[in-house]
Amino acid sequence: MSSIAARQHNHGSTGGMSMAAGVPGLFYMQQIFWAFVGTAIGVAVIANGLNKILYHQRISAARDNPTAAKPRSLFFRIHATTAAIVREYGYYSLPVSIRKTQIYFAPLGPSTILAGYLVLIIVCSFYGFNTEDVLQWEDVGYRAGYVAICQLPLVILLAAKRNIIGYFTGIGYERLAWLHRWIARAVLFTVLIHAGFFLREWGKYDYIMIKIKADSITQKGIAAGGVLLWIIVSSVAPIRGLSYEIFVVQHILSWLGLVAATYLHVPPENQKWLWIPLAFWAFDRLVRAGYLIYTNLAVFHQNSSGFLSCKATFEPLDDSHTRVTINNPPVKWEAGQHLFLACHVVAPLSSHPFTISSIPSDGKIEFVVRAKKGATKRFFKYAEKSYPGGRTSTRNPGRSVLIDGPYSRIRPLRQFDSVVFITGSTGATFTVPLMRDLVQQWKGLGQSRKSHFDPPPGAVTRYIRFIWVVKQSSSINWFASELDRAIRDVDNLRHDGYSVNLDISVYVTCDESMTSEQTSIKKSTSSISSMPLDEKHLITSEIRNHPSTECHCRKLVKDENVIVPVCECGSASSSYTNSFEKSRSSIVDNRIAILGGRPDVGDVIRGTAEYAMGEMAVIVCGPQGLVQCTRNAAAAISDDRGVHKGTGAQGIYVHAETFGYA
Repeated sequence: MSSIAARQHNHGSTGGMSMAAGVPGLFYMQQIFWAFVGTAIGVAVIANGLNKILYHQRISAARDNPTAAKPRSLFFRIHATTAAIVREYGYYSLPVSIRKTQIYFAPLGPSTILAGYLVLIIVCSFYGFNTEDVLQWEDVGYRAGYVAICQLPLVILLAAKRNIIGYFTGIGYERLAWLHRWIARAVLFTVLIHAGFFLREWGKYDYIMIKIKADSITQKGIAAGGVLLWIIVSSVAPIRGLSYEIFVVQHILSWLGLVAATYLHVPPENQKWLWIPLAFWAFDRLVRAGYLIYTNLAVFHQNSSGFLSCKATFEPLDDSHTRVTINNPPVKWEAGQHLFLACHVVAPLSSHPFTISSIPSDGKIEFVVRAKKGATKRFFKYAEKSYPGGRTSTRNPGRSVLIDGPYSRIRPLRQFDSVVFITGSTGATFTVPLMRDLVQQWKGLGQSRKSHFDPPPGAVTRYIRFIWVVKQSSSINWFASELDRAIRDVDNLRHDGYSVNLDISVYVTCDESMTSEQTSIKKSTSSISSMPLDEKHLITSEIRNHPSTECHCRKLVKDENVIVPVCECGSASSSYTNSFEKSRSSIVDNRIAILGGRPDVGDVIRGTAEYAMGEMAVIVCGPQGLVQCTRNAAAAISDDRGVHKGTGAQGIYVHAETFGYA
């Protein structure tokens, strides 16, 4: 009991409290923590810089070198080999079969980052201490508390929409959101160490309840810990998905409550770790508010009238999807980016992120929105009321909307020799604009250089493979004209002597793991196949007239040369659901193959990789199962072919987007 009396849990001033001989001080371990974190961020910044140099080098050499995507110098050959090894390890996710259904653990790359971070905070909390010595338990508690609070700036930096870390590393905020959540959970873990060792010491002397009742510092610490626990629990996907708008409001209020309770709990010398994240948070909010005001007020834009600069029309596409269109938008964007859209007249007090499905040359922003619940369901109901006679009725003049963005980053795809797009359902809103942008680059109509440091126009890319998996063939109408135009543009380019090619295949399947928000996907094996354009014309023409007497839409299509009828067994009947024949006729170019069944992802990637003359990219957007199946296939093919390990095989870069909120 004498040790308790001698060393009270008093946070009044602890930074200079004496430790055992050879044990680092409290502030020193905070510095060690940020030295490691800063080094990791620095490595990511350097990697981003090397990618930009490589991008500029490839585009500059593209005019005279058809293999510009292939590394030449010793440095970039070493870089390519290192990247291949890291990708093969980082992309892979361990699959586990449960009752004929396959689920995936987290990829090894993110898992390794989290494991390394966990080791860092454990070492920072325990280094130099003997946890069996009761006299050091309180020291461990203090150290863990100092390590916990110094993590808060990192949590906020990773959460910001206008993300400072993302800006320098080339990573969008939505791709850092998972790390934001896990770092917050690591803070809770460190707080549990902090509290646990104090409780362990107090419990040895039956002192716990006395401290809780009599010590105000302890009471404030319990309050702060309770708020942090609530933030973590309320942020898990099933809970935050119940009502995203309510989640956002309570999340911000809870965060401010955590700051207040922690401020009262910690000593003055540690309060800087609260002011720093508050400053980062306020900066992000002010910058976003500035962009929001400038973007949405008509006074700042000559082509706008009224008070707000944006008006949107809502058009029903089928029985569960809405096309939202904003003409003459006041913002500039790039393919693959998204905006937050709010229409408070239709869906009050809600703002949701939607991928922009159009490209800048269209002169308009379009979204294809799936009606689920909340705002998306209200959008669809409003669209039905706006078009009472269906899509042929008179167009509604539109409603005023607010937009925030654009957001998201992706490595420029025109630096890759070949690009494979693998898309499930509404994931086409992400991949179709990227594919169209590459075709625009081939035509010499890409976006102009933003600065002197940007590479010149042009593209290294020679070949594009586009795979789209839909649940019913009527979904093809969402992007029928865009796909048709892309095929015709490439045909004209080939006629003019350009050595470029575009293959598009649409798979109609009832397998929801390919098209819906599922976490599983059926197993698939690989065997290579390829199909010339003239054969596709013949095949799809025969499919149109083939009677569908059997359900083929769940079968794995390993050879596109085999005629597989398209059935409509998964299509719901409604006034918007069209027959396959009508969908087919809306795409006048028969070189777009429409097949029944599921694509063999491994086949698609391997077939492209074997003919690639430089690094290729695989862009996948869809449910988690499809995304991880694609990552695993890319990693396996890269390892099997010995990419950049003396075989001559070229690298495979994968960019993955999954359904849902970041």
